[in-house]
Amino acid sequence: MKRLTLACSIIVLLTAVFFSCSPKDEAVLIPEYAVTITPVEADNAPALQSFAHGVNGMDVLLFAGRTNSDSDNGGLHKINGNSNYSTTSFVPPSFNELFYVYNIESNAAPYTMSMSEMVERLQAYHAAHPGPGDVMQAIPQIIAKLADYGTVFRATNPQVTQDDDFLYLVGGYGTPIGADTVSGKYQTFNQVARIHVPSMINLVKNQNLDQINWNELFAFGRNEKLIATGGEVYKLGDTFYLSGGHNFGSSAPAASNGQQYLDAVYPFTLSTILGTIDLTISVGTPITDVAISELGDSIADAKSVFRRRDGPIVPSLFYDASKNLTEGLTFYGGVFQPGSKGIAPNENPDSTYNRAWNSAIYIHPAFSSSNPIPASPYYTFDSGYDQGNLNVYSCADIEFYDASTATVHTLLIGGIGDGQGQAQTSMLSGFTNSLMHVRYDLESGKSTPKLDSENIFNSDKFYGAESAFIFNTNANVVFTKVNGETTEVIDANATFKSGQGVDVGYIYGGIEAFDATPGTYGPGNSAASNKIWKVTITKNTVNQ
Repeated sequence: MKRLTLACSIIVLLTAVFFSCSPKDEAVLIPEYAVTITPVEADNAPALQSFAHGVNGMDVLLFAGRTNSDSDNGGLHKINGNSNYSTTSFVPPSFNELFYVYNIESNAAPYTMSMSEMVERLQAYHAAHPGPGDVMQAIPQIIAKLADYGTVFRATNPQVTQDDDFLYLVGGYGTPIGADTVSGKYQTFNQVARIHVPSMINLVKNQNLDQINWNELFAFGRNEKLIATGGEVYKLGDTFYLSGGHNFGSSAPAASNGQQYLDAVYPFTLSTILGTIDLTISVGTPITDVAISELGDSIADAKSVFRRRDGPIVPSLFYDASKNLTEGLTFYGGVFQPGSKGIAPNENPDSTYNRAWNSAIYIHPAFSSSNPIPASPYYTFDSGYDQGNLNVYSCADIEFYDASTATVHTLLIGGIGDGQGQAQTSMLSGFTNSLMHVRYDLESGKSTPKLDSENIFNSDKFYGAESAFIFNTNANVVFTKVNGETTEVIDANATFKSGQGVDVGYIYGGIEAFDATPGTYGPGNSAASNKIWKVTITKNTVNQ
């Protein structure tokens, strides 16, 4: 294990609701969860934000996103002053064009590979293995596809999820390769990719190439309905769900003024065409609160509660009508509300700004016509939920299910949203180090937020925005199963034993803000981060 810096640890107690209605002469047991965040030695980790990652054991595959090539230029994109949201906001030198394989446990210097090195390795291996077979069939296709799909590996803020050994990536923002300096080429992509993580790690390491599954290393496809950045994608059963996000830049419809929200959750399935690395993409009926014909139009943007991007969209569990657990998703926060404006602090009363979302949306595809939470067969809008403008931006999140209290717990760690309104000068609420603990009551179908720490990172700098939470595969973390399928929600009763801490995982990367309202990247403002924190959860059962 790595040497840990214990002096900066901080512990927060998360107290659950009562889990039994015992007779008056019996004790009522209350589970409490103590959360400890400890900095980890990670000087060899690459500095990345808004990146893609896949995991195989303690090896982490990292690519895409933004990095610090010079003077902290990989931080928050420039949103103040002369910002064109292309070359001056997302400066080309900040594009991360390397693949990394980094081991959190060893903190050894990461293996790296550039796009050109990947092509060279593919060509060399192909030349050394002539004749029929998987290599002869797959590698030429891969090399040919990289000319059109190289942007998969350098886009910023794509939607990414991992299922077993496969990483799935949708969309992302950036430019075609070779067009970095052309403002009019900045766009949101409609690309979909499937990547075999163990094989890709071997390729980056340039080791054990004979063990690579060449037919499954990559598969690519495109779909105009899945053009998005700033959302999330999850796989529930055999179906993927692209949730939230927007189409930004030159790819947006002409009438949208450069930005069109998805205003929906798009279900889709993937399959491969035999003998090729092509993906067949089938998109189902969107889950939304507007007419399907209005999607992709400013009409939907003006009224949909799904008009959200860059917010916490997390895996969730729900009861169906028979009180069986089902899988789903929840939107907590996000930006920006349509037509919602207010007076910015200390500004001209006539000046206005857009507000973040503080309500919640529960996505429950399995309910169909038996929805126990009346609203829609597939979603419920919780307008009574109020996150208080805290942790409303994309950040590390952890979910665990306590069956004894019928509660799903969500931890939102750091990011943007300090409980105040947006400052007119930055169009964002301040960066925050707060820990937001949200409890979803399966019986009532409602969420309750609670601020458990104002400074969980114990720092005068700010962390968590666009970071990733990576589960500790060496820990005995048990995940909740629904209908035999493993979810991303920790089974609290199986994982946490009273008084015993479990190192559930690590927070990695994201934006490091040197000021609460930096407004841009650079020294004294913000940078891409290589910081790593270990997250430990300890359950303590208290008699009342």
